[in-house]
Amino acid sequence: MSDGIYSALSGAIAQERALSAVSNNVANVNTTGYKADKTIFAEVLNKAKSPLPTAPSLRYATVSQFAVDNQSGSLKLTGRPLDMALHGDGYFTVKTPQGERYTRAGSFVLDQQGVLRTPGGYEVLQVGKAQPGDDPKLLPPGKRIVLPQEIKEVVVGPDGTFTGDGQMLGKLKLVQFDTQEDALREGLTLFTNQPGKFPKVADVNTSVEQGYLESANVNAVSGMNELINVSRSFEALEKVIETFRQLDDRTVRDVGGRV
Repeated sequence: MSDGIYSALSGAIAQERALSAVSNNVANVNTTGYKADKTIFAEVLNKAKSPLPTAPSLRYATVSQFAVDNQSGSLKLTGRPLDMALHGDGYFTVKTPQGERYTRAGSFVLDQQGVLRTPGGYEVLQVGKAQPGDDPKLLPPGKRIVLPQEIKEVVVGPDGTFTGDGQMLGKLKLVQFDTQEDALREGLTLFTNQPGKFPKVADVNTSVEQGYLESANVNAVSGMNELINVSRSFEALEKVIETFRQLDDRTVRDVGGRV
């Protein structure tokens, strides 16, 4: 069998993985706070372990990793007082069954008890106070935000401070990471921390914009063009693989016919 078929096969597998990532990006073009996945390719030069000086060298294409595109999406005006978008590199903090998680999707709702939640039911957290025994290197656990039912007007300041009818009700727990690579995607719009990489209080460059939502940072037209290009690359590699198979079949017939 020709060595070239392995290179073509590795390329096809890499393009298939890229196709999955691009398809997911396009499918979430309307998902609030969604960050696109970027495919990072790598070429591997694999030398066969052989004592012979003529040992073959094969080049393989592979997807080394998927990275999150951390560019901010555009802000969309909604006018809803519980819709919030972030300027800067920060995240909202929410409580999930797995612990605190972080998100840029600021479309929030109130439950029957007045608790501020995500549409998925996770509590949106405000800044908490350190308790005895807490690790001083970590941020104190956040607390739920409860808005009394009699409140008529809710105002959220740029620093995340909640006021209802002029009364201060709490302050959003806004966090950020030392580097964007410290945040690990978990689902569509949630992030957790990489092992040993914990978030800190968001700096002054992170501010809240009430009445707005952050759109996905995916351009539908560019995404469709990328989808077409990846699909064509995959199809071209399939044809290369088939060509190598035909050459192998012909070689077998020609050699076998001379015996």
